[in-house]
Amino acid sequence: MRIKLKLLIVALALCSLPTLAQQGNSEVSANFTGNFQKQATGNGITDNASNSGGVLVNYRYHFNRWSAIEVNYAHTQFTQYYNSGSTTQAAVNEATVAYQFTFGIPQESRFHPFVEAGTGAVLFSTPINAGSNSGGFSQGRPTLLYGAGVSYKLIGALSAQVGFRGLIYKVPDFAVTSQFTNATTQLAEPYVGLTFRF
Repeated sequence: MRIKLKLLIVALALCSLPTLAQQGNSEVSANFTGNFQKQATGNGITDNASNSGGVLVNYRYHFNRWSAIEVNYAHTQFTQYYNSGSTTQAAVNEATVAYQFTFGIPQESRFHPFVEAGTGAVLFSTPINAGSNSGGFSQGRPTLLYGAGVSYKLIGALSAQVGFRGLIYKVPDFAVTSQFTNATTQLAEPYVGLTFRF
């Protein structure tokens, strides 16, 4: 599963890296995130996840003033609590690609709002032993992504960025019978960080 995730990240990066020679069309950013997974119930089992903080990095390529494509990687760690009495703590890695609509705002403007939609995968790593049920396995989940945000030019090519991302995916069960919900959930991911355009 880790090999598949790495291949997905490489493929997304290659698909979104048109020529970098056009100055001012590329952006990289680093952000801090909050991670809040919504409660989900299925098969008589309810999953509640702990809230956590994390990191999000992305590369964005602007085709013009109206549209861009963005490749994202995020990492966090949180615990899934099931009402069956089962608990699993895992590291979570996320790789997504999204189209962004950027409203035709000129590059020299201070404010740059955007909305986005895309897809990708969320990998719940091999459960961390402390506080987890034994016998769990890593799991990847396809995800749909939507979001919005705004960047504010600080000085030169440096901007501050704030936004919100929502990820929709099937609740992880780590192949543990007492954790099977087959339910869909949403991860709310507000973020704040810095972006550099080149």
